[in-house]
Amino acid sequence: MKKKILIVEDDSLISTIFRMFLKELGYDLIGIVEDGKEAIRLCEKIKPDIILMDVHLGGDLDGIQTTELIKTKFDIPVIFLSSDTEESTIQRVINIHSYGYLVKPIDKRELGISIELAFYKHQFDLDQKMREQRFRNFITDSPEAIIVINENGVIEYLNCLGLKLLKTAYIEDLMGLPLLSFVSDEYSAIFKERLENSLTLETGIPYTHLKLKTIHGELFDVGLTGAQIEFNGKKNLQLIIRDITQEFAYRQLLAEKANIINNFVDGVVTFDLEGKVKSWNRACERIFGVSEANTIGKSYCSLFISEEQKTFAEDILIPVGDNDKYETSITLEIQNKKEEVKLRANLLRNEKGEETGVVCYIRDHICS
Repeated sequence: MKKKILIVEDDSLISTIFRMFLKELGYDLIGIVEDGKEAIRLCEKIKPDIILMDVHLGGDLDGIQTTELIKTKFDIPVIFLSSDTEESTIQRVINIHSYGYLVKPIDKRELGISIELAFYKHQFDLDQKMREQRFRNFITDSPEAIIVINENGVIEYLNCLGLKLLKTAYIEDLMGLPLLSFVSDEYSAIFKERLENSLTLETGIPYTHLKLKTIHGELFDVGLTGAQIEFNGKKNLQLIIRDITQEFAYRQLLAEKANIINNFVDGVVTFDLEGKVKSWNRACERIFGVSEANTIGKSYCSLFISEEQKTFAEDILIPVGDNDKYETSITLEIQNKKEEVKLRANLLRNEKGEETGVVCYIRDHICS
């Protein structure tokens, strides 16, 4: 299919030459107009594939002003034609991202090459816009907060959950700001290091724990990962960010509880319902002479070796199941020595009240 060309030129002699060139090159000339307003009216009726635009048109609009309006309304690629090589003119053309600038006089071959390049570059730009629109739709519908930053760490885009994360409803509050300004001071160094490594190695950002600040200065914990993407025609980083404030606080609470249990004088060991060790504190290491690393996942029978050895169910699970707790004394053979220890066991239950295991408190002569 022939490409449709519109000429906007107020010099009739040059227009005649271009008409001849376009016919010989096999293009479909849909019109020749002499001023910007007429060009815009024609574009509303018949959308050309390429416009050849004189820079210095007569009338109210020059070629560059006309192109700005056409680009906004119709997104049609424009090739400028002019004998003007002044730096100020060239800079105006550069600023509106034209698809070519041909200096008069123009030969036929140069014109044909410029038209083909402009057409295919515009097709590439349209494809790029479609890909970016699909990406915007994807991150808008994403169940995670997503923030896109450029190589300088400046926010280029974010979805609704990203806005919610930083406690604002307006994207204008965040666009163009460095994400680092929302990272707490104690974590700024690690974020800068991750960002620099990502740019240097052209990789993403591995899972990283940070503290961010809302636009009101409130701190919260997040888990962040990043991937290299192309956005707005440039390399950017897509960050997926999840608020882990509650999760982090819960992990800290568990760590504190584990530390407390580790400092008990009594041995504390937990078993699942099959009698496999789930946890083993330092007092157990002292009493049994076996490290935690060598007990997790081991069976009850391999640790509690006594003369009257029974199964975990017989020894612990069934007795404790009768009233949720059980106390007894057991003579154990520990490191080739017999020693009597006091054992108290309680059932463990989850939030639904279901039995999940047993916790045993073990007291030897040192604890007594």
